[in-house]
Amino acid sequence: MEGAKDAYDCRIQDLFSGEGFELAVSIDCEGTNFDRDMDANMDYLEAFLGRATDAGVATLLFVTPPYAAKLAERGLAGRLPREYRVIYGLHIHPENLPAEIAAELPFLRPDEEFIAGYGYEEQARIIGLSYAYLVERGVAPLQIYRGGCFSMNDDTARALLERTDIRWESHNPYREHYSARSAAFASVPVYALARDEELRLEFFTLDKLKAMLEGAFAAKAKALAITHSYMLNPKDFHYARDGIAESVHERLQALIELRDRLAAR
Repeated sequence: MEGAKDAYDCRIQDLFSGEGFELAVSIDCEGTNFDRDMDANMDYLEAFLGRATDAGVATLLFVTPPYAAKLAERGLAGRLPREYRVIYGLHIHPENLPAEIAAELPFLRPDEEFIAGYGYEEQARIIGLSYAYLVERGVAPLQIYRGGCFSMNDDTARALLERTDIRWESHNPYREHYSARSAAFASVPVYALARDEELRLEFFTLDKLKAMLEGAFAAKAKALAITHSYMLNPKDFHYARDGIAESVHERLQALIELRDRLAAR
């Protein structure tokens, strides 16, 4: 993208800063726990970001340490926020951390996938090491947090306040793994009507997603969609397994076109 170097580096406080309905998208960038082949999935990341950027849609990338290592390896970490409308966030699955982090956390339990399953001191160490790991690999600035499965409690909030500069978080307000009440954080929630009814690009039919977006538009709501890094590859096994007819790229494009038609009325 020639000439785009200085165009972006988006700020979280500028997201959804206007009046009325707005659309943005988020990707939980996972790791070897969910991405069977991170390289194959990452091959499609820039196509997704480019589609969103060209439509004026910001993408929040919630990045785990394993995914950060792969972004750095492929020379993408520092480049993505400069060339696309990208905001980096911290994402943690404590059961899937790089060996160099896990070696410093002897208390980790391999079957504990929720960070809120740990106490404050343990969470603080997990968060501090993960945050530093991402920043060292150029995945910065980290502006927002989202826990794996939206896991966040008051101890998580306290640890983030004390160990990072993050003051924003994102969750589905209906999920049981979210219970934080800290007034120190601003929130950008996923657009959701219920625990399992959120604007998730790999959920439901495309018609259902469109109906949800139309509802958000009618309510003049802020619509943050969500998807996952393993869905970026249109050949990923989830498509055949779950009977998903369109790729998340096609679904994003359909929602963008619907947004434009609604706005033009």
